[in-house]
Amino acid sequence: MEIGIVGLPGAGKTTIFNALTGSEAEVSAYSGGKKDPNIAQVKVPDERLVKLSKMYNPKKTSPAIIQYVDLGGSLSAKDEKDSMDAILRLLRPCDALVHVVRCFDIAGQSPDPQGDFENFETELLLTDQMIVERRLEKMEKELKKGKKGNPKEFELLKKAYQLLDSGRALRENEEIRNAPELKGYTFLSAKPCIVVLNLAEDQESGSVELDLPLGVVAVSIKGALEMELSQLSEDEAELFRKDMGIEKPATHVLIKESYSLLGLISFFTVGEDEVKAWTIKRGTVAQKAAGRIHSDIERGFIRAEVVAFEDLIAAGSYQAAQKAGKVRLEGKDYIVQDGDVINFRFNV
Repeated sequence: MEIGIVGLPGAGKTTIFNALTGSEAEVSAYSGGKKDPNIAQVKVPDERLVKLSKMYNPKKTSPAIIQYVDLGGSLSAKDEKDSMDAILRLLRPCDALVHVVRCFDIAGQSPDPQGDFENFETELLLTDQMIVERRLEKMEKELKKGKKGNPKEFELLKKAYQLLDSGRALRENEEIRNAPELKGYTFLSAKPCIVVLNLAEDQESGSVELDLPLGVVAVSIKGALEMELSQLSEDEAELFRKDMGIEKPATHVLIKESYSLLGLISFFTVGEDEVKAWTIKRGTVAQKAAGRIHSDIERGFIRAEVVAFEDLIAAGSYQAAQKAGKVRLEGKDYIVQDGDVINFRFNV
């Protein structure tokens, strides 16, 4: 899963990227400057995985992974057409967006978080509207020539245009957002979005609030401080947080929100060799979940031995959970739940 970090020049996109990933990517000057995106994978923090590893003491522990892409200065091209093309090229593959909004003074300029959010959001809406308009014009010409086309796609595009024309993002409409007929368009305003309120070190979390549209959530992060902490050793960072009364990294909240935003959950496989978190979409059935491990397991699926994480921890061991009747056999259509610990039976 890939999440694009976006925002206006000077918002602190690369700072947030470094804070999230522990990278040391060069932070562009406020004026911006076109450069290649930064890409890094991050581990999804999960206390359940820690507890399972303590129980099994495996040779390897593998957390779930999310990939972040920092678009950096690549969207600050001086030419408007170049900027639009860059947005389309770089954002289309992303599954969701992290929109960084500046909440601190810079170069003598006071912040305007609400205005900055709305300005960038408008860019996304206009980009989508342009695509919809061109496609509708083409389809209407084809209809006049007697070509039938796809009536469902045509109707959905008309709905999308009306929504965009009213100033609302496509992510607000579930039908349009999930329509198979529109999947190939990869509309930018249909992508799930988290707003990061990038605070200065002396600003309190919760001191900035935005009026956000439906489906958009906000997370407050002291970007520069979190970036510094991410580049310390774990022990040093922990000591620093303790001195400052910080319980956990704010970036962990953002990573978990990113995971949740994409509608993702984790199930676990356990053993002496490896304890691993596997990422699936919420609502995935057991046979499809087995395919995340290996296609042969999906193809030869027989049954899934399932125990809820909480039941396994309460029992103290897998064997104890079995004796307590907490381990059950589920078929291929069982909907995997977040935190399920699963052993798949298969035959190929």
